[in-house]
Amino acid sequence: MIELTSLAGKVLLALLSYFKVAEKSWRKNTMAMEVELKFLLQSRPATELETLLKPMVQQLQAGKALHLRNGYYDTPEHWFQTHGMGLRSRQQDHDIEHTIKLAGKQHGALHARQEYNVQASQLVPQLAAFPVTIWPEHTDVPALQQQLTELFRTDFCRKPWLLTLANHTLIELVQDEGQIITADSQQPICELELELKSGDVSQIFVLARQLVAALPLRLGVQSKAERGYRLTGSKPLQVKALPTEASPMVLLRLLQHNEACYMQEQSPDAMLTVSLALNRIAQWLKTQPTLQRWQPICTQLSAKAAQSKADQQLFYGSDYNLLLLALSEYFLNAEQ
Repeated sequence: MIELTSLAGKVLLALLSYFKVAEKSWRKNTMAMEVELKFLLQSRPATELETLLKPMVQQLQAGKALHLRNGYYDTPEHWFQTHGMGLRSRQQDHDIEHTIKLAGKQHGALHARQEYNVQASQLVPQLAAFPVTIWPEHTDVPALQQQLTELFRTDFCRKPWLLTLANHTLIELVQDEGQIITADSQQPICELELELKSGDVSQIFVLARQLVAALPLRLGVQSKAERGYRLTGSKPLQVKALPTEASPMVLLRLLQHNEACYMQEQSPDAMLTVSLALNRIAQWLKTQPTLQRWQPICTQLSAKAAQSKADQQLFYGSDYNLLLLALSEYFLNAEQ
């Protein structure tokens, strides 16, 4: 038996103390990789969402409906936005959580990014509570703290479901309804989000394709935070022309960007650029054996976008969204 007064005993106590502190820190300050698809609903589903979901999954577990109040913080010069980061304070009942999301990667419609979560006792985020490793080199964190201000809020109700799919895959699906609120304007939130909790990432695309076939929705390229920044007047969306040479992934990003431009202002230039991007993607699809079946569909969509009567209904069509899903899954697999 080890005497606690001995050197070995002191070492043992020190180790036990270290691991208790490490565990406490880990539980209070966690990092996760967020892999999600976002859909924007054109209107509330006529059929209850849970009724639609049951035939699509092996098991469905409904969670408690939540009322989430979120404040998004930045400096007056938008330091976080400039560095591709997001800072959020979320209040649910009496619980407060602060989150920093890093830029991550976007594979077409699929978003994959790191996020860091810290439990808190006050609404204003305390930057010192986050890991020092997340900050760009030479970041003056105390100076950032002094400049923090709430730019906008999102206030919405969330209905969550935990879904079990093939290969023991767990996906959380949430339905959000509410408002993005700035000092002088508001914008509605009506969204579905799929987030991979564990298992086979391909299953998130299987479920997404079924939802596209069943509901009037479109894949969302902008997060609530991005929409909030736009609503404050920060960096309004502008049509981006297609470069002479561009990879298929870049073309897909430009396609989705100009789609968002059109949804914002119904700009004919944005729709024309959508048509051109679809046409160039269609040309590339001819060279891809696993994707060739999408080539005629892509060509047809390009022609529809070029018509003078083209409108936002194009982006809610199942063909358009299934094409985006196929491309997103292809690019994700190509990186693995």
